[in-house]
Amino acid sequence: ATFAVGLAATNTGNNLLYLILAMMLSFMAISGVLSEQTMRRVRLQREVPRRLFVGAPGTFGVRLTNGKRRLPSYALHVAEADPSGGPPALRFFLKVGPQTRERWTYSLTFPRRGRQYLPGLRVSTRFPFGVFAKSSRPIQSHPVLVYPAVRPLGPDEVPAALEPGWRERHRRGRGAGLYNLRPYRPGDDPRRLHWKTSARTGDLILTEHEEEERPRICLVLEDPAPDAAAEQVEADLSYAASVTAHAIRRGALVGLVTAESFTDFGVGEAHLDRILERLALYAPPAMPRPLPAIANDAREVRLRLGVGRGKEAAA
Repeated sequence: ATFAVGLAATNTGNNLLYLILAMMLSFMAISGVLSEQTMRRVRLQREVPRRLFVGAPGTFGVRLTNGKRRLPSYALHVAEADPSGGPPALRFFLKVGPQTRERWTYSLTFPRRGRQYLPGLRVSTRFPFGVFAKSSRPIQSHPVLVYPAVRPLGPDEVPAALEPGWRERHRRGRGAGLYNLRPYRPGDDPRRLHWKTSARTGDLILTEHEEEERPRICLVLEDPAPDAAAEQVEADLSYAASVTAHAIRRGALVGLVTAESFTDFGVGEAHLDRILERLALYAPPAMPRPLPAIANDAREVRLRLGVGRGKEAAA
């Protein structure tokens, strides 16, 4: 439209057309200057969730900060593409005051495990007249580690090695078996009172439990055959991750054996992260590799990748 008005003003010499042309050009100049001012000193800081799983939405956080001392920023669009190909995450900030920080949470879903790069956040604006759309390059595109999918196990999916109970030791501990009854002392946990005995004797009687030996579970992963379907390998890795989470959250000591290395036995969420990281970074080889010889007395869960849930053995 500006080009058409300029051409008409040049051909006719009409002063009104020249005034309209000057106004249109000034709007373009003002739009460029104000949009650049809006984008200046705008900073983004990303918050990454502690764990990311294949196919499960992960909640990310973004802090948008306007570092200008006196001038606000208007009409900011913050967007990031979804790695799974879904609609992008988008947030519109009408006004971010000077020295002000705004926070936004959104979800991204990753279709593959392993080390993945975030698509990157983009900040754009059409302020003030919508004549120009100014956008930044993708920023905060850090790598993240995506674990295999972890799901609840059905009754028929729990390996036989995880079914037997814990062995009790005849000494005081925090198990389920009864070790002793004794009088209540100040400072004891009142939830451990044995009310039937207390009512019969007329004194407060406390229960003491036997210590239990944690079961040791050794998860053995065999490499897939060369013709194994990639989807089945991923499903088996997801099953291995689910078995590991199930065992550790029941209090078992879990170790992982692959052709590459051996992860020692451990318990707790930090150890679960170590095993999930190994599973996330597992790369199927061209040919199956021999497993290292590991001497232990643990119950064994053996899984051949690419053939379903594989064969299980309890030792």
